Amino acid sequence: MSNSALATPAPTQPSPWFRSAPFDLILILGVPFLTWPLLTGARVAWGADLLTKLILLTATGHYMATFVRAYGDRELFARFRVRFLVAPVVLLVTCVGLYTGGHAPQLMIVVAAWAFWHWLAQAFGFARIYDIKVGSFHWLTALLDKALVITGFIAAIVLNDGAIATFAKLFQSAGVPLPSGSTVDTVQVIVTGLCFVVGIAYVANLVVAIVRGKPWSWQKQFMHVTTIGYYWFAFTWLPNVLIAHVLYEFFHDVQYFAITWITCKSRVQRPGVSNWFKRMFAPTKLAAVCFVVLMVAFGSLDAFGRHNLTDGELGERIWMGVFLTAALLHYYYDGFIWKARERSLGDDLGIQSGMRAAVVPSMRHAVAWSGFFLPLIALLTLDGLNQKFTDLELAKDLVAIAPDDFYSQQSLSYLLARERQLPAALEHYQRSVELNSEFAPTRINYGAALELHGDLDAAMEQYRACLECPSKDGAHGQANVNLGVLLLMRGQSDEAMQCFQRARALGAEDPIRRMLAMGAGLPPSARDRRRAYYEAVLELQPAQLDALMQLGFVLIEMGRFEAASKHLAQFCNAAPTHVPALLGLSDAHFESGRRDQAITILRRALAQEPQNPYAIRLKAKFGMR
Repeated sequence: MSNSALATPAPTQPSPWFRSAPFDLILILGVPFLTWPLLTGARVAWGADLLTKLILLTATGHYMATFVRAYGDRELFARFRVRFLVAPVVLLVTCVGLYTGGHAPQLMIVVAAWAFWHWLAQAFGFARIYDIKVGSFHWLTALLDKALVITGFIAAIVLNDGAIATFAKLFQSAGVPLPSGSTVDTVQVIVTGLCFVVGIAYVANLVVAIVRGKPWSWQKQFMHVTTIGYYWFAFTWLPNVLIAHVLYEFFHDVQYFAITWITCKSRVQRPGVSNWFKRMFAPTKLAAVCFVVLMVAFGSLDAFGRHNLTDGELGERIWMGVFLTAALLHYYYDGFIWKARERSLGDDLGIQSGMRAAVVPSMRHAVAWSGFFLPLIALLTLDGLNQKFTDLELAKDLVAIAPDDFYSQQSLSYLLARERQLPAALEHYQRSVELNSEFAPTRINYGAALELHGDLDAAMEQYRACLECPSKDGAHGQANVNLGVLLLMRGQSDEAMQCFQRARALGAEDPIRRMLAMGAGLPPSARDRRRAYYEAVLELQPAQLDALMQLGFVLIEMGRFEAASKHLAQFCNAAPTHVPALLGLSDAHFESGRRDQAITILRRALAQEPQNPYAIRLKAKFGMR
């Protein structure tokens, strides 16, 4: 008998990959290099607003992946039957009740906190799986992995003003007062220090492991870089926090679909699963496509369902309560059905050693439930005790803790301008533009504030700059209207008409409405500018009644009574019973030396409104009995 016949087969070397190098590099480790170009292209093609809505296809869709595993794996369902049956009822009643009862902000804070922890937990869990696959089980390594992920994710929020402002708005909407700017500064210093300490400890531990020849996974190191780095990139580099959320959410969803497919495809090879579950995860490409289609279809119920409901209506609030329930169930279930150290899941992931069979203790689930209800009760109680603040006060508080968030600066500027605190508004608009020069709505509002302030040259610069930015919320249409108005007031009629033509094509407002609104919004002392707006209206539409009357009154204030008489007479010919215009025309005639005409017109007005205060003053002025 040959030696080869007596030889025993060598043990199979465990794979360091979730599935294989190509699969992991595309759908686990290298997801940023897939999602970034896809979403960048989609943002250009569809716009940021539509993209934010469409992300629900995968965001809500990946909740379904959790439910498929929880209710299709009979063995898993049997172990956690009570939780899988009771939790949906409890959360559905709570979420729908709070959302329809006017407590949505308090509920959203808790949901956002759970979502943040869910993202963090997935990053940690994936990293640990890579370590476990190569035989790295040391408690210190696991602890440092967790510390690195926690500090990395928290720092991306705490050290980024855009993210701070986003979370701060949630707390403000729930009636929670914000900390002072100095407090936030102190927290940022502490978080920065923790990141430094954890980073040094992590690198030192890795170097020791390599030097001593202990198992370590380069895939895990790459995972930390792509996951934590991508989170930082999304929330620090991107100026739009909503797009940043979309970017990381899509990254998270793709990874989740991938691990669900790997796990469940392996799970169906063992008994104890539903027939539909077995068919869904059959080892075929068609089954994989159908799995993704089903998940996205579930997400479409949320994405397109919201689109067909009116904000604030009962149906919309119930709908939101239902899908918030789905989100919370997803976060809750994932806390105990994805434990790599449990033998059954370890087998599905191809982890052959170092495992322990264990069920997550019930006490931990009690803590999870307390982490939902206790903060919720505290927020509801606090909302009832706190005083309410004005929008301007809330905006100032946001800027105090997030001074480098362009959107908070822009919001404060808008409110200051609305209160006619123009110098302060212009200062904050300038800061917002410095922070993000490509946000078109800021350019529009900044230009309007400059226009109200009387700096028309600077206003025109902002409107032209807006047209160079990506359009958002109809900004290009409005910029063409506003720019056209100022050009018309300067006598550049041809260029103004081109702007108005482009504005009409974009569905923007009528320029006449714009000019009338600006004329009415200016202070009484700005007579020359008010006159210019009304004259520009009449250049476009010579018989425009509002402009004729308002211009007539402005000219009376300026002492130009002959011109006032002309415009008010034209108005009164079209509206012969309009008392204010009759009185203005009477006054202009009298000041122009036409006393008899003034008295005749005044009597017409008195016949309609004998107690009109203006008419009584004119009667005394004319010496009438």
